[in-house]
Amino acid sequence: MNEDNNKVANKLVSKSKLYLILIGLLLIRICMFDTKFILPSILIFVAIVLYTVWVNSKKKSEIESHIEEVAIGMNFAVRNYLNKSPIPLIVIETDGNIIFKSPRFVKEFSNLAEDIDINTYLESLIKEIKLEIENKDKKEITKQITIENKVYKIFCEYASSRKRDKRKRKEYLLTLYFIDDTKYNELFDKYTGEKNCIGIAMIDNYEEITQSLLPEDRLQIIASVEKAIYDWASSTGGVIVKSDRDMFVYMFEQRYLPEIEKNKIQILDLVKEIDSKRPITLSIAISNEGDTYYERYKSALAGLDIVLGRGGDQAIVRKDGKYKFYGGTTLELEKRTKVKARIVAHSLEELIKDSRNVVVMGHKNGDIDSLRIKSWTI
Repeated sequence: MNEDNNKVANKLVSKSKLYLILIGLLLIRICMFDTKFILPSILIFVAIVLYTVWVNSKKKSEIESHIEEVAIGMNFAVRNYLNKSPIPLIVIETDGNIIFKSPRFVKEFSNLAEDIDINTYLESLIKEIKLEIENKDKKEITKQITIENKVYKIFCEYASSRKRDKRKRKEYLLTLYFIDDTKYNELFDKYTGEKNCIGIAMIDNYEEITQSLLPEDRLQIIASVEKAIYDWASSTGGVIVKSDRDMFVYMFEQRYLPEIEKNKIQILDLVKEIDSKRPITLSIAISNEGDTYYERYKSALAGLDIVLGRGGDQAIVRKDGKYKFYGGTTLELEKRTKVKARIVAHSLEELIKDSRNVVVMGHKNGDIDSLRIKSWTI
C-alpha cells in the first residue's frame, strides 16, 4: 500500500518540478531584459515554490487518505468473501506460516480422529506444491488427497513472497481450496466397477480325458469340471456360457476382478483335484480392455493364445495395457502343441511310478541322455 502511495506522490511532485522549471526560466528571461526585476522575480519564485510544496503536501495527504479508504474497503470485502466462502480454504506460506483459515476450513477438519493431524497433511502438500512450482511454470496447481474417509481435490493459486528460505530460494504464498470429491470418486468407482470383463476358459487336456476314460467315467469327470467352472463363475455374480465342448465364455463386473486376482484364479487348482490320476488343467484369459464386448472378447482371445503358447495350465489378465500371469511355471514361449506334450509326459510319469520294473533303452549307440537316465536307476 505504501508503494502505491509513493508512486502517486512521485508523479505529482515530478509534474510540479516541471512547472517550477518553466516558471524559473521565464523569470530569468524577464530579468535579462531589466535587472530591476531580479529581486521581485526571486521573491515571486520563492513564493511559488512554497505554495507548490504546500499544495502538493495537501494533495498527497488527500490521495493517501482516499487510497487507504479504498484499500480498507477492499480488504473488508475480500475477508468477508473468504469468511463466507462455502469451500474450505486456507492461505498459507510455503514456510508453513498460516495467514488465514476460513471458518468452513476449521469446521471441516475440526472433528478428525485423534491420530489424524491436518498439519501433517498440509506440510506434505506444501512440499509437493513448492516443488511443482519450481519445476513447472503453472498459474494453478491441482492435487488430490485423501483425509480420513474423504477424498479432496485441491486447487492451488500462488504468488511470490518476499521471504527466502535458508538456501535463499523463493517462498510462495498459497491459497488452497479443498473441494470434497468423495461422491464423485464413489460414482466413478461404481461406474468403473460395473464395466464388464470378458474371460475365456479352455480345458487343456479335453482330448486326452475323453480318449483315456470309459464313457460313464468320462461323463462324470466332464460334468464335475463344468460344475466347478460354473460355481466359480457364479461366486462373482458372473455369467458363463459353454461355447464349445472344451471352451467357456465368462462375463462379470470389473469390481470382482481384484478379488479374482487376490485368489490367484483358484479355479486352476480346483479342477486339478477332480481326478488325481489325470490332473485336469485349464487355460484362462480375462480382459477389460476395449469399448465394446466384442473388443474385450478379441482381447481375451489374444490372451488365450499367449497362455496356450506358454504351455497352458495358467491364467492371464489383461488390464491397463499390461499382462499379468497366474499359475504355471513355464516362462519361455512354447508352441500350442506343447500342451499335449506336457499331458503325455505327466501320464508317462504316472505309469513309471506304478510299475515295479522299468527298463530304459537308449539308441543303438548309447548317447549322453541314455547314460544319464541309466545312472539314475543304479
